[in-house]
Amino acid sequence: MLIEENTVADAAVVTAYESGRIEIGATVYTEAVVLRDGEVFPAVLTAPSELTSADFLQTASAAGLPEVIIVGTGANQQFLHPKIAAELAAQGMGLECMNTASACRTLLLLQGEGRKVWAWLWP
Repeated sequence: MLIEENTVADAAVVTAYESGRIEIGATVYTEAVVLRDGEVFPAVLTAPSELTSADFLQTASAAGLPEVIIVGTGANQQFLHPKIAAELAAQGMGLECMNTASACRTLLLLQGEGRKVWAWLWP
């Protein structure tokens, strides 16, 4: 078995998480954030249930769309409407919803593999 170390080159790497706070790099966030293309932005929505496919598609950059979008919904897992996942799949993107602790771990794993992934995280 070949074991390789994966490293994340992005500046926007989740370095710690606990209920109510997310640490990205050396900055602590207590409000929802969006990680996209190596940058961190405040999420303008107050709850994951307010997300629509337009929210994901409007944030597309010149670098293109991600392979996967991860939504960390706080302490408890919440699901977005299946129509959103279908609309994103039609554009070639996957959508995964999970509690934020799981989302942070999954995000780090996918970034370490060099995958293009965006995340919406609610502490």
